[in-house]
Amino acid sequence: MNEKIIQRVNRIYAAIGATEENDLNKLKATVLKTDKVKAFFQDFRGELSDADLSNCAHTLIHNIANLRSHLKQWAKQNGYDKKEVEQVFENSLDLQIIQDLSDNDKHGYPPRNNGYSGKCPQLVNINRLMQLQTCTRNGSTIGITLDSAGVPRSFGDGTAKAIITGDVVDRDKDYIGDLQKIASDAVQAWEQVLANFCS
Repeated sequence: MNEKIIQRVNRIYAAIGATEENDLNKLKATVLKTDKVKAFFQDFRGELSDADLSNCAHTLIHNIANLRSHLKQWAKQNGYDKKEVEQVFENSLDLQIIQDLSDNDKHGYPPRNNGYSGKCPQLVNINRLMQLQTCTRNGSTIGITLDSAGVPRSFGDGTAKAIITGDVVDRDKDYIGDLQKIASDAVQAWEQVLANFCS
C-alpha cells in the first residue's frame, strides 16, 4: 500500500480521535451555588461551540467518504480490480450514507435522487455525549459521578469518554442511525478492502 493511501487512512483515524475525549478532567460541569443549594450543569461539550462540533463531525465524514476515490485510483495503478472498491461501496449502506452526508455538505441538501443510499439522509442534533461502555466479561461495570468541583470521575472497569455524534435522519426526519455507529461500520468496510488488497 503506498504512502498516500496510508496517510489517508491515518487521517480517518485522526478524525475519529478528534471526535473523542477520554480525559474527563477536561469536561468539568458548571457549578451553580447559592446559600442554600449547590447544583451542577453538565453537557460534556467542554469548550466546544456548535461550529466546533459540526466541524469535527464533518471532517470525519469527509475523510471516510474521500477514501473511495483514492482506493479506486490506487487499485487501477497497481493491477487490482477497482470494481472491488465499488462492490464494497454498493453493498455497504453505511458507506453510502457517509458519501451522501459528505455530498450534502459539499453540494447542498437534498441530494439528487435521494443520494447513493436512497434514504436522502441528513445530519442533525450534532452534540458531544458521554459514552459509557462495560467490558465484555460478566459483571463488568462503569459509571461516573461528579466531584465537589464538578469534575467527572469514572468508576468500574469499563470505559468512559465523551464522543461527538449526531442523528442521521431521512427527508421526513425519521431516524436512520447514530453518526458514530454509521461511521464506525463504514470504516470497517474500507478496512476490509485494504485487507483484501494487502493479502
